[in-house]
Amino acid sequence: MKKTKYLVTYDISDNKIRNSLSKFLLQFGVRVQLSCFEIECGEKELKAVVSFIEKNIDKSLDSVFLFPISKNMESSIIEIGKGREVRRLL
Repeated sequence: MKKTKYLVTYDISDNKIRNSLSKFLLQFGVRVQLSCFEIECGEKELKAVVSFIEKNIDKSLDSVFLFPISKNMESSIIEIGKGREVRRLL
């Protein structure tokens, strides 16, 4: 099964919903910012993630974006700060 990485970023007003989503996303990846996760999932898992989001957020107030990260783009990510190793395109 082919897995794809996604950058998931969100702006959710309700603390309970926001905490629920962050705990759910931890099953698939790591938190990279307060409201941003890097996850890796196959097609079936992605459908579960999207379904969870659709069922739980208030679409009139909240927003969630899932950006696919290709292998080519992954090697070009620049990461600075918070004690992480800096990745740079050389």
